[in-house]
Amino acid sequence: MKNLAIVGIGYWGKKLVSEFSKIANIKFCCSQGNPSNINWLHRNYPKVNFCKNFQDILDDSTIDGIVIASPIDTHFEYALKSLKSKKHVFIEKPISTNKKQGQTLLKIARKNNLEIFVGHIFLYHPVLSKLKKLMKKEKINSIYLGWHRFGPFKEKLSLDLLSHYIIILKEFFNQPKKLIVKSKIGCVTNCDILSLNVEFPKKLNCIIELNRVSSYKQREIIIKSNKNLYKWQDDFLLKFSKKDGIFKKYFSTSLFPLQIECKKFLKNMALKEKNYSNTEKSIQAVSIIQNL
Repeated sequence: MKNLAIVGIGYWGKKLVSEFSKIANIKFCCSQGNPSNINWLHRNYPKVNFCKNFQDILDDSTIDGIVIASPIDTHFEYALKSLKSKKHVFIEKPISTNKKQGQTLLKIARKNNLEIFVGHIFLYHPVLSKLKKLMKKEKINSIYLGWHRFGPFKEKLSLDLLSHYIIILKEFFNQPKKLIVKSKIGCVTNCDILSLNVEFPKKLNCIIELNRVSSYKQREIIIKSNKNLYKWQDDFLLKFSKKDGIFKKYFSTSLFPLQIECKKFLKNMALKEKNYSNTEKSIQAVSIIQNL
């Protein structure tokens, strides 16, 4: 069983601790020392060691991989030190705050034949896999990607939420040609509501709307093809019934994307020849949104 260390035990870090603990040995969790997070760790995972000093993890030769779920602006620093210490790396999306940093990490990983895996969770969602199969027989004419929620406000909206949607779009189409900001509104931060038109080399209507000061929570992607109208809402795929005039459940799954993603990372660690397509996609996504 692989030995892992996890950096960051906030909201998403806790989920990663929970999932990885089922398939690997978590030897360390490292954070800045939020008392409630430390208490959570001791209460739920008493065998996992807590440390504040990241160097303790780097110095431990038994650690095979490091999972980074810290704030986005720390991703590069932690990943760089991990790779230089010959540790495999799992980084929560995005890989970094800019393209140059991502390329640096990939270069070091390639040189040392180390896995560098970026946690773009929707890439491993069964609904996305289903849609990609459907779109091999249908042509997408327009796509709307909307996300309403309240907070969090610590991260830049484009790096936090928009990166998810750019990576999904790249699964259907080529690299976006241009992002055009329709509106940008600051409420708690300088940008909390963002509306974009996305241009592609081929004619396609694509709109993204993000709102993190919303009174309700909803994530939806609406795809109009030459044959059907689909809605990916949360963990379900719905299909519009012309007969009844409503969306009906078309596809659902009992598989959890986070579970799939974590298993994929461990599997990739064991590969003799690494496949960096996941990392390259993340770098390309960052290059598109870094200047917004």
